[in-house]
Amino acid sequence: MITWGDWADDVVHLDFDDTPLGEVKLWAYRTCFWFTLEGFVILRSSMKHYIVEEKGKIIYEYKLGSYLVVFDRPVRWKTNVRIMNWVALLSGNPDLQRYVRMQCIKRSSTARCSKKMEKRKDKPIPRIVFRYGEQYRKVKWFLETRKFLLDSLKRLKREVK
Repeated sequence: MITWGDWADDVVHLDFDDTPLGEVKLWAYRTCFWFTLEGFVILRSSMKHYIVEEKGKIIYEYKLGSYLVVFDRPVRWKTNVRIMNWVALLSGNPDLQRYVRMQCIKRSSTARCSKKMEKRKDKPIPRIVFRYGEQYRKVKWFLETRKFLLDSLKRLKREVK
């Protein structure tokens, strides 16, 4: 299965895997204010349900999500790399650090827009869960690209049937 997404070298994307939404919001706000990125949107790309058991009894249940953050103000690639690394290092999130390394290798930052097949399990289309600040430049571009891709995939699916 092909995974469709958006990529650009002038948009700051962050990919937080297995992270509580509150922590993602904290880093999105900190990044937005520290680098004056003017606004952002957070999309939930998947949710995992964890159960802690002891001797067959459930002790604790919790959910962690995977979230994408897209910031509104365009930046140069050099600044984009600096911002992504700043968040990855200060947050101590190893999955985010791995994501940032891959973006640096590809020389563009990416965000998934479509479903994804992973380990025989579909990951759903990322859904908007939070918005803050300005949304009229790069966030608007990302959401329009996302809508175009999803509409195209629906149209293609209908034509194939």
